[in-house]
Amino acid sequence: MPQPTYPDAQARRTRVLVAVMNNAEDLRRAASEGWYRIPQRKAPKRVGADYLAFYQTGAFKDGDQAQAVNFYAPVRRYRLLTRAELLPEQADHPRSGEYYFRIDIGPLQRLDRPIPAAKMRRITFINTTLDRLLTAGDVQELFVQEDPFETLWLALRESRLRPLSNRLAGETPVDITLRARGGYLGILCQDESSTREHRYDHPPRPWTLLTLGPDAIERDLNGCLRRVGAALIDLGGSV
Repeated sequence: MPQPTYPDAQARRTRVLVAVMNNAEDLRRAASEGWYRIPQRKAPKRVGADYLAFYQTGAFKDGDQAQAVNFYAPVRRYRLLTRAELLPEQADHPRSGEYYFRIDIGPLQRLDRPIPAAKMRRITFINTTLDRLLTAGDVQELFVQEDPFETLWLALRESRLRPLSNRLAGETPVDITLRARGGYLGILCQDESSTREHRYDHPPRPWTLLTLGPDAIERDLNGCLRRVGAALIDLGGSV
């Protein structure tokens, strides 16, 4: 099946999380059951994405897929579950009570050309974009040097706020969370036209969601901080 095409601007703002796939059973589960798990305690600072891609480690020795990104899939839904809930047949596992992000995905799509890790062997998570995923010749080219998410995170810290990572507002992965007296402010660092299928019109209580596009963060960081401040005031102030 030919790889789908996307307008350049859309591909540049479509977010991809590259995760590590280190055994064939997890790849089989992703392909046949449509989900992947990430331990909450080991998750990257930013777990939300439009697509999930997989870097296959040297454990895939029998084929030609080792130490490369070969597959990606659209993200459908996020949930936070215990390992026992995810894998009830392994309920006696030592980590059965630990929490994992379950990421439901669509059909796996094979990249037209694999992305090898010619110079890197130890890889964890990579936050990148769809245009980089579709054009990179090496894993090193997936890294985004100036990420608006990191810019906003640091600016919030410098403003003496305490941003939190890896929270879910219902089934919505929130990029940055700030505690307020009247609930939680969840910040989504993405364009309003995100390709993710789920929408955020009615977040569950006590959440309020604020969307700040990457272009807006780069162009007017102070304006974005003012919007955050106004939203916190509406929620009774930060705590």
